[in-house]
Amino acid sequence: MTADESDQNKYSFRVPILNENGVPVRSGEYWIDADLASKWLGRNTTKNRKRSAPRVKRYAAAMSEGRWKLTHQSIAFDENDNLIDGQHRLHAVVQSKTVVPMRVDVGADPSTFSVIDTGYGRVASQFMHVSNANIIMGAARIILFAESCRAKGGEASLMYRGNFDNDVIFEAVDQWPELKEYASIATRIYRACGSSSTNMLAVLAQASRGKAPEAIDSFAEKMITGEDMTKGDPVLLLRNRAIARMDRSLTYRDKTVLYGTTVKAWNAHAKGERLKFLRFTYDGKSTDDMLPVSSGRGSTGMKEKIPEVY
Repeated sequence: MTADESDQNKYSFRVPILNENGVPVRSGEYWIDADLASKWLGRNTTKNRKRSAPRVKRYAAAMSEGRWKLTHQSIAFDENDNLIDGQHRLHAVVQSKTVVPMRVDVGADPSTFSVIDTGYGRVASQFMHVSNANIIMGAARIILFAESCRAKGGEASLMYRGNFDNDVIFEAVDQWPELKEYASIATRIYRACGSSSTNMLAVLAQASRGKAPEAIDSFAEKMITGEDMTKGDPVLLLRNRAIARMDRSLTYRDKTVLYGTTVKAWNAHAKGERLKFLRFTYDGKSTDDMLPVSSGRGSTGMKEKIPEVY
């Protein structure tokens, strides 16, 4: 295995000592490569939930792009050396052919398998003891939604709350530290004009990794103060929508529309463009760059593709 020595020193162990079944003899933080991940997947219990290809792809991309971080979540083996947690992360290591740090726990009680990742019906934010936890978790869910749409060529879908498990949301928060950084700004925007803080935070976090992060300050300032804007300013159009309470519907469809309009407004602001109107069509007449609506009985309308954050 090859890794930067300064990184290696952050973790208690560099390479695990394995038993006769190829499982670490003790719990710890280890460097995992594709060969080791493949070996551990051979210990995968048949009771594990079905593998999610989009989740593996998302994890693999984070690993390949250097965004993967060591977290509290672990690869877990029971006392019989069966893999009971972490199959998606291990498949991602194999797919990305990278070497990443992970926590590994061994000797778990097999009976704990039945409650792994169930969450007991609680929302993920209940597990977080940080400021703005609800906003951060909601924004992470929106980013995951946007990523899933991009994986389907930009096809828009309804933003259902239960689309992502708690463990996936936690990992998204870990991989997007910008969510905590911009949470207070998103809250200020909400208090100033009523624009959804979770939706705004999701867009700002993605914008910070985009092509014009320097434009975030002016965007936020305009949303908060309502000043220095003239006709055609995309931020003015977005702010007016929020003040008019046009985006206060709780339907899943309208949440998708809200995200689409916010991204459009940000993209135009970042590029210095002006707009005659600001809208995102989920069900309307066919135009360029639109896809057929697949939901709704008998629907013959069209919907726009989810735009990427510039």
